[in-house]
Amino acid sequence: MSLLIRAEQALSTHFEQAAGTGAPPRLVAAMRHAVFSGGARIRPQLCMAVATACGDDAPELTNAAAVALELMHCASLVHDDMPAFDNADTRRGRPTVHKAFSEPLALLAGDGLIVMAYRVLLQAGAPNPDRLIRLMDNMTTGVGLPNGIVAGQAWECEPAPI
Repeated sequence: MSLLIRAEQALSTHFEQAAGTGAPPRLVAAMRHAVFSGGARIRPQLCMAVATACGDDAPELTNAAAVALELMHCASLVHDDMPAFDNADTRRGRPTVHKAFSEPLALLAGDGLIVMAYRVLLQAGAPNPDRLIRLMDNMTTGVGLPNGIVAGQAWECEPAPI
């Protein structure tokens, strides 16, 4: 199976499991719009390729880590497209989430994808707590302060140096 097919299958499976039943339907639709809008899935494929090169002895954890990376990436795109940042009308030839679903739902969809990413990792990582801790540390470092996605967006809000 190609890494792209593996990534797509894992993403679909984990998304549906994490979304569950009974969630607000428009929110789930907005999150689905953000995640399943095409794209090359480079991040999850790279994650899977590295795991494969290292023996991939925990493929379910590999899949979850790859999915978490992609969900986090999609969340960052949703937030970046919003009027407070780039105010983009389209992404990958489709209306951005805030254009298709409203700004409040886009904000919630981005936040929901971040939480979903951590949930997917936590659920799959329970049998491997040592690896889970390292994966969570890696993810929080890549997303938070001082140099993660959030910090990168914040630098765009800083005044230009004089």
